[in-house]
Amino acid sequence: MLRNRKRIIARISKCLVGCGLIFFFTKFTILLIGDESKPIPELEDLKKLLVEAEDENIKRLLAVSNTCRKYNLGIYQEPGQPAAFKHPPAPQYSVFYITRSHNLSYCPIYKAGSTTWIYNLCLLMNVPEEELNSGKEQISTIARRVMPELEYPEADEALRVTKKLLVVRHPFERLLSAYRDKLENSVAGREHGTLHFYRKYGAKIVQKYRGKDFSKPREDQVIKQENIPPPAGNEPTFREFVKYLIDTDLASYGDDHWMPYYLYCTPCAVDYDIVAKVETMWRDQIYTIHKLSLQEVIKPRWRHSSGHTNASRIYFSQLNRELVEKLYEKFKLDFHLFDYSPDVYYEYATAV
Repeated sequence: MLRNRKRIIARISKCLVGCGLIFFFTKFTILLIGDESKPIPELEDLKKLLVEAEDENIKRLLAVSNTCRKYNLGIYQEPGQPAAFKHPPAPQYSVFYITRSHNLSYCPIYKAGSTTWIYNLCLLMNVPEEELNSGKEQISTIARRVMPELEYPEADEALRVTKKLLVVRHPFERLLSAYRDKLENSVAGREHGTLHFYRKYGAKIVQKYRGKDFSKPREDQVIKQENIPPPAGNEPTFREFVKYLIDTDLASYGDDHWMPYYLYCTPCAVDYDIVAKVETMWRDQIYTIHKLSLQEVIKPRWRHSSGHTNASRIYFSQLNRELVEKLYEKFKLDFHLFDYSPDVYYEYATAV
């Protein structure tokens, strides 16, 4: 079946290349073939996987609690002692997707597997796959309709009694993904809101960091991609986006796609049960599904690529080490909480 689907995809792809639409289709094919790209292990291998994932999850949870305690944050804060970082006094209850009937609360970190898990939650709430795949509404919109926001104290009680899931990704990879998806090209991907992001953020970033030469980015800062409509030419470069992140106060970021994890999902204020990572997405999905006894309802889905890519080297080569170090300082707590390292990105930063 998968072979036939790939054959069909290849034929449509050939047609769409000629129409200049392969960028959107490439994203779509991930949705089509992702579910069957890697089979679930047989019983003995599955047991080994679950044991391995359980051990890793314990280590991740311990890293979170140790880091929160080290910096005196959230529920780990010692009375009268100063905190090393500004931290919300309570969780952002409104950002959670909570399904008490399935004993699960999920905080969606955008650009870190959120589409996959919001999709899964919709399936749990009996939303037909045909509706989710129709493209008529964003999956997050459908999800909010079947899982409305909860307010305190109802939300606080729900978080206390349900299993809580958090999925993270290397902070730099997530920032790069957000830039490429939302700010790099205001012409392509308008169905994903790129024009909105340009008007709300991109134009202001360019005006601040490019000055009078508003419409002409440095040639060596423009990444050209085949089979994608070229950008208008006045979008922010990755370097300009990084400068914006460095220079802007965290409380003024204004968008969830690059808000630090510790501010958005408050892992020092919420006692999470599962910390999954995009880098180990397939294994962590299997583990989470079995941990919550949901294997008869949903299955692992591989909807996005992950890990270090050649793109990371290309984009971070636009930066110098000083910029990467400053960006790291801005997101340092996320790195410490979830045991990520910036070292390889220092090597990528070869610009002067």
